[in-house]
Amino acid sequence: MSNGPTASDLLARLEAVSKRYGGKEGLHEVSLELPQGQAIGLLGLNGAGKTTLLKLLAGLLVPSQGRVEVLGGRPRAMRAHVAYLSDAETYPWLSPADGERLMQGLYPDFNRVRYKELLAFLEVPARPSRSMSRGQRARLRLAMVLAREARLFLLDEPLAGIDLISRDRILKTLVHQWREEATLVLSTHEVAEAEGIFDRAVFLKEGRVVLDASAEELRARGRSVRETFVEVLA
Repeated sequence: MSNGPTASDLLARLEAVSKRYGGKEGLHEVSLELPQGQAIGLLGLNGAGKTTLLKLLAGLLVPSQGRVEVLGGRPRAMRAHVAYLSDAETYPWLSPADGERLMQGLYPDFNRVRYKELLAFLEVPARPSRSMSRGQRARLRLAMVLAREARLFLLDEPLAGIDLISRDRILKTLVHQWREEATLVLSTHEVAEAEGIFDRAVFLKEGRVVLDASAEELRARGRSVRETFVEVLA
């Protein structure tokens, strides 16, 4: 297991957290500590509990059992410091200019200069979402969220629909830049994305954390992320 952070650099924690939907358990007694300045890959098959975990940290869900803390308080009270990107589609009428006006109205920490830089880097076309490809819409959503000056970024399958070559370039650049300023938690079931990118990988299976390991620990195992994924989630 990864070495635990000190109290001074701890950004968020989950303590024995479970989440039930009716009679079905989405998460089971998950405990995690998220320190400042880490890029964390949340890995698991579809339905493993990744989205539930991110929504709990974002304050969009409350746990059925256990405790979630973000910046020392309840997640809902700290949402001004947390940027969450869901896997939902954008409004069909939304253009990059509309996205700027929307985010400025909702979030005081939205950085217009950073947003324009992200639009250029991500090659987002200046037209409504209905006229964009799926990958271009994903890039627009990513730019809108990452233009915030938040302390914690929670990204749920943010690169879905983007071609493989672009995904690698985007992920490496963004992780390198954002880990300097905040903590980044990115969920994916595309394990190749996590290879050599993240400081730490958390593997989820059927709502349980089956492995939480730093990049150094994974290398010491003599396994790639893909091989570890198959091994622990089989």
